[in-house]
Amino acid sequence: PLTVIKGTLEVLIRKPRDNEEYKEKINFCISEVDRLNILVDQLLLLARFENKVQDLKTEKVYLNALILDTISRHSNTIQSKKIHLSTKFQNDYCLNTDPYLLTIIFNNLISNALKYSKQDGKLDIIVTDIINGIECQITDYGVGISSEDIQKIFDPFFRSHAELHPEIKGIGLGLSIVKKISLLLDIPISVSSKLNEGTVVKLIFHKKTSN
Repeated sequence: PLTVIKGTLEVLIRKPRDNEEYKEKINFCISEVDRLNILVDQLLLLARFENKVQDLKTEKVYLNALILDTISRHSNTIQSKKIHLSTKFQNDYCLNTDPYLLTIIFNNLISNALKYSKQDGKLDIIVTDIINGIECQITDYGVGISSEDIQKIFDPFFRSHAELHPEIKGIGLGLSIVKKISLLLDIPISVSSKLNEGTVVKLIFHKKTSN
């Protein structure tokens, strides 16, 4: 982001421009600063996990509400891409876990699913009872991930075939953070995907964390 900001500002001061062009470039730089802030926040979060200084603050969390709140935060993206989003909750679910960290998991997963969804695409979120607890499945029907890359998606800074989708911004830290938090909270996570067909992410909440 710093390189992009510097380059944009250098071009901007080479000659006088009209107000609309100044406004456009300044807004672009603001968006890059926002992206830089997210990068710094994620790096700091990763560092906290590496140093094992993250203290869990376990309390009662209403899973349905947490998911719906997370979806509402991405309403602009959902509307602009005309995503057909559906949620299905088999029951009202309550967990004993860290709400802040669980919110980060769902925010990153839903953000990713929307980011890699196609225009007028679909996104399904289903939460159901299973024998050992609760299963949450997030399914998008977007660009998908190749079979050779699926094992690398939790590696920091890895982005599958980023050159094929330059319009999709990202830094490759979201899933690595999700993986570390899921290990910390003892929430098994699995990902399956087919290129150009979509991706399915499954989270399992054991009975000991759910009521």
